[in-house]
Amino acid sequence: MILAGGTGEGLSVLTRHRARTAVPFGGRYRVIDFCLSNCVHSGLTDINILAQYNPKSLIEHIKMGKPWDLDRKHGGVKILQPSYHGEAAHWYLGTADALYQNLDIIRKSGCDLVLVLSGDQVYITDYGELVAYHLSHGRPVTIACKKVATRESSRFGMVRCRRDGLIKQFREKPAQSGAGDRASLGIYLFDARLLTGLLRESRTDIVFDMLLPLIDGGKVCAFPFESYWEDIGSIPAYYSASMRLLGGALLISRRGWPVYTRGDDLPPARFCAGSEISGSIVGCGCRIEGRVSGSILFPGTVVEKGAEVKDSIVFSRSRIRRGSRLKRSIIDKDVTVGTEAVIGGGSPLTGDITVIGKGASIRNGLTIRQGRIVEPGEKVRDEG
Repeated sequence: MILAGGTGEGLSVLTRHRARTAVPFGGRYRVIDFCLSNCVHSGLTDINILAQYNPKSLIEHIKMGKPWDLDRKHGGVKILQPSYHGEAAHWYLGTADALYQNLDIIRKSGCDLVLVLSGDQVYITDYGELVAYHLSHGRPVTIACKKVATRESSRFGMVRCRRDGLIKQFREKPAQSGAGDRASLGIYLFDARLLTGLLRESRTDIVFDMLLPLIDGGKVCAFPFESYWEDIGSIPAYYSASMRLLGGALLISRRGWPVYTRGDDLPPARFCAGSEISGSIVGCGCRIEGRVSGSILFPGTVVEKGAEVKDSIVFSRSRIRRGSRLKRSIIDKDVTVGTEAVIGGGSPLTGDITVIGKGASIRNGLTIRQGRIVEPGEKVRDEG
C-alpha cells in the first residue's frame, strides 16, 4: 500500500498541478518510480497506490504499469482514490484513514504481511531484507529507521531502541535533541491480521493513532536501514537531494537494479559547437548551445547560445533563450526564459531557491530576484 495522497505544500508551485509523488527527479524520473521499482525488484507485484491530491499526472504516468512490468491479469498496480461505500463519503482524513477506506482490498488479498510505504521518497532498497528481519524478530510491526545527524531530528519522527531492535520511544519531529539518533522513514511492515483489526476502528493517522499505542505495548521493532534515502518534501530538501546526484557516487543507480520509468521517444542530447557543459546531468532531446554547469536538465530542454545555466534544475521542454542567466533556480516544464533575463542568484550560504512554475514566461531582459516564486502560467512582465 503506497500512500500518495498528500498535498505537497512544501514543494510550492511544483505541486500546484501535480501530485507530490509525480514530481520529476534526477533528470529523467518521477519520484514514484523509485518506490515502484523497489517493489518490482523485491518480487512484490500486488501494489495499490492510495492517491487523492491532483492525481491526474500520477495516473497518466503510471497508466497500466507497463514500464514496471505491472500490467498483469493478477496483481499489478492499481490507483485507488476515495470512493463512496454506502456511508458518508469523504476524502482520506489521514494515512490510517486511507488504509481504512481500502480495508476490503487488504482483506481480499489474503496476505500475511502488508507493506505500507510513502510514495514521496527517493531511495534504493530490497524490501525482502525488511521482511526477513520482521519475521526473525517476531514483532507484529517493523519500522525502517535510519541514523541521521542530530541537527536533522526536527524533520523526522525519532525513535529510541533497545539493542534487540525493540522500539522503546517514538517522538514526532522533536524540537530538541535527545530523542534518539534514528529517524523513522515512513516504511512500515504490518502483520495483516493486526493491521485489519486496528483499521476496523477507523483511525486517522498511522503514527499517532496506531504506532504509538503499539510501541507502548512493546510490539514494534526498528529495521536498520543502511541504503541511500532522501526525503524531498520541501524546496530546500528537493534542491539539496538533486544537487547530491552530481557528486561522484551513483546514488540512484545500482548494478542489476535499474529504476524504471515511462520514457519519451526523444533523440539523444545535442551539444552544439561552442557549448560548455560540466558537472551536469543532461536528459535526452536537449539542445545545448550555451553554458551548463552543476545543473540537471530534463528531456527536451533548450539552452540557447550565450545563455548560462548554473547550479539549477530545469524540467522538460523549457527554453532558456539567448544571453539569459540562471543560478540556483528550479524551472518547471514548458517555461520560457526571455532573452537576456536573469533568474535567481546567490550561493548556498545566502539562502532561498528561485522557483518558476509550469508554463510561465519571463519577459526579455527581466531580473527575477533570488528566492522569488512564480506561479504556473504566469507571464512575468516586471521584477515584482
